[in-house]
Amino acid sequence: MKTTLLSLAVAAALSFAATAGAAPDATATNAASESVKISASRYHMEPQEFQDYQSSYHLSNGETISFTRQVGRFYTEIKGQPRVEIYAVGPTEFITRTGAHMSFADAGDTLTVSNYERLPMLAKLPANTTVMAKR
Repeated sequence: MKTTLLSLAVAAALSFAATAGAAPDATATNAASESVKISASRYHMEPQEFQDYQSSYHLSNGETISFTRQVGRFYTEIKGQPRVEIYAVGPTEFITRTGAHMSFADAGDTLTVSNYERLPMLAKLPANTTVMAKR
């Protein structure tokens, strides 16, 4: 009788463990189905505001980067690479969809590009690369 009860207890425990392992965890399911959208606040920049930045800059790493405007959109391009749309997030700051950040100072005479490696380029650079330029 002891072995029968012990066998039933073990079978019940194994059955419970199998059921618990197979049942999805409601917390994990909800967490996996949720998504987070992170976006920087946009800044409405008038075309005449962009004129201070519409130029070419010789960066500290020897590359040349230029800024242009076309039909109300703003772009940057590293010489020889595809151009990339940039988005104003402040009166002197822009970002790309991939996370490169451009910041102008001194009425557009000074440029700092953070996360430069996130711009399209042939060379692979380390994360958080920053380059600077002065007109």
